[in-house]
Formats: sequence, structure tokens, C-alpha cells
Amino acid sequence: MSKDLVVYNGQSNCIDQLVVKYGNSLEVLSRETKLLLRITLSTYVLVQREYTSTEYPVSEAVEDALCQLVIPHNVPQDLYDVCFLLEGLTVDEAETILDALQYQLHWGNARTIIN
Repeated sequence: MSKDLVVYNGQSNCIDQLVVKYGNSLEVLSRETKLLLRITLSTYVLVQREYTSTEYPVSEAVEDALCQLVIPHNVPQDLYDVCFLLEGLTVDEAETILDALQYQLHWGNARTIIN
């Protein structure tokens, strides 16, 4: 019972581009990439309180969020590709994608099956 990103959260040109490239439920992206995207977008939303999307792009958020972790050399190329696609993202659009990712990671197509 996973819902499409568009149906679940609404639409914008930026989200439409994301859906066209990665599927209605972002099913092309792995669970790991979705988790890392969630970290990146959370960092982006936090920093947007001080800067605009042109002053602090999503691509900078991925570096800030993930290079502090143990995995800086294992960041999937898909995540960089998604962040490039999301340049100019608004906070509302980022929150929309975060809502969808949360749903997918907990209930939908990217959840971990636990017996």
C-alpha cells in the first residue's frame, strides 16, 4: 500500500522531475539512498533558516550532512544525481519529499521487513 510521491504530497515542477526520473514512489532509489536523502534534506531544511537555496544548494547539504559520517567515500552516485536535480528546491518541496521518504521507509516500498 505505498502511495505515489505526487499523490501523497502534492506536486511541483521540481517534484515532477524527480518522479519522472526515479518513479512515482522513487522506486529506482535504494533504501540506503532514501535514508541518505532524508539526512541531506533535513540538513538542507535546517540551514535554509539562514540562507537561500542559491546560497546553500542541496549539493552542499549532501557534503555537510554526509562527510561528517563514517561513509564519505561510500555515498551512492544516485544521491548526488538526485541532489543535482533538486537544485533550487524550496523548503516546502523538501518537506514534501521528506514526508514521502518517511512513509516509504516505514510503511512503503523501502521499508525493512522484520520477522
